Amino acid sequence: MNSTRPVLVVGASGFVGSRVARGLAADGRAVLAVARHTLPERVTVQPSVIPVLGADPAAQADAVREACARAGVPLPGAVVASIGGWQKGPDLLDLDPAEWSATLASHLTAHLDAARALAPLLGPGDPYVVLNGAASREAMAGSGAVSVTGAGLAMLVQVLRLEAQRAGAVPPVRFHELVIDHAVAGDDRNEDPAQTRAPAQVVRALGELLDDPGAPAVLHV
Repeated sequence: MNSTRPVLVVGASGFVGSRVARGLAADGRAVLAVARHTLPERVTVQPSVIPVLGADPAAQADAVREACARAGVPLPGAVVASIGGWQKGPDLLDLDPAEWSATLASHLTAHLDAARALAPLLGPGDPYVVLNGAASREAMAGSGAVSVTGAGLAMLVQVLRLEAQRAGAVPPVRFHELVIDHAVAGDDRNEDPAQTRAPAQVVRALGELLDDPGAPAVLHV
């Protein structure tokens, strides 16, 4: 990506998203931090972070344009979507239907809503990176809704990539999936994980995807 254009991080108030936003800013990148809730201090302490708060999906593109105009920066040259997260609960057959619907909305539909709103802000060859987790590849009892939506998210990114290529732009927007194969260190929701990945490892992997036009469609960290 063009390093003079900011990276837009969606979900910048979440556990992983906030650490991604902080890490990218610490690496010297301008960051547009999109969140529905107040950003944690770990994000706002970075002077190159530009908050974009309270935007519902339909209004996100306009909110980003307004934030860029106020800050005097160009439109983003990349999007990183850290939406959804991880949770444990009942087995699928015991899961409340309302909770199932809520997980579909927050872990899958929200990604499509974000892509609809924000991918049009990017130019030819710009990267759009979706973060996914180990549950998307490994069936996890007690986290069945997350496994199912994660698998669907992987396919969503594949379809977006194929359709971007078919649209005929040269080069097309680059849709990537970054799969975090183990628990992110410091997240107390994980019960005695066998392995963890430090936030810095996630940020380094993101840097590869953002800066390399020939980066793989799917990268594991």
